[in-house]
Amino acid sequence: MTTIYLINNSLTMNNLVFPSKETLEQRREKRLLSIEGEEESKKLANNKILDNIQHIYTSSYVMSISTAKYLAKKLELDINIRAELGERILGNLGDKKIRVISELQENDFDYKLTGGESLNDVKKRMTNFLNQVLTKHENKKIALFTHNVAITCLLSNWCTKGFNLDNRLILNYLDDAIIDGTWDGINIIELVFEDKKIISIKRKK
Repeated sequence: MTTIYLINNSLTMNNLVFPSKETLEQRREKRLLSIEGEEESKKLANNKILDNIQHIYTSSYVMSISTAKYLAKKLELDINIRAELGERILGNLGDKKIRVISELQENDFDYKLTGGESLNDVKKRMTNFLNQVLTKHENKKIALFTHNVAITCLLSNWCTKGFNLDNRLILNYLDDAIIDGTWDGINIIELVFEDKKIISIKRKK
């Protein structure tokens, strides 16, 4: 069996002022963890369920690399940076708010802005990358440090969709709520595969 841990950390600094010439995507990629985010990442390195991780992959975002670094140091593993694990590219927002775009996309996985990705686009690249990992690291334990939208898109391969009272997407696997519309701190979702077929999805944190 191959075990994949999808990990994200939403504890980032919100008081950064970037030069106006930088694009939204450049700013998002440079987001730093908050002090609390760093502390939670240190605690993550001591989480027993990650003791036997054999490979670590992260997106190119600073927040993902910063979250992975403590676990990588403890386990003496390299951090493999892959663009495929990046967050959804929003594109040209114009005067639209990110929350509004998120709701539109959650209701229509094909909706996207000019220069941006639809959720189906994200789902495709995340799924393609996961299949590469399953082929390369059969019967291993792998940690993928990525982002909430990317995780949601990947899980939609196997989970049933619904919406909460705030009209945010929720995902269920069998009788378990895996994504409930909120992302607080660090989240860990465990995927177990046998012969590249999913046999278990559990939210561990």
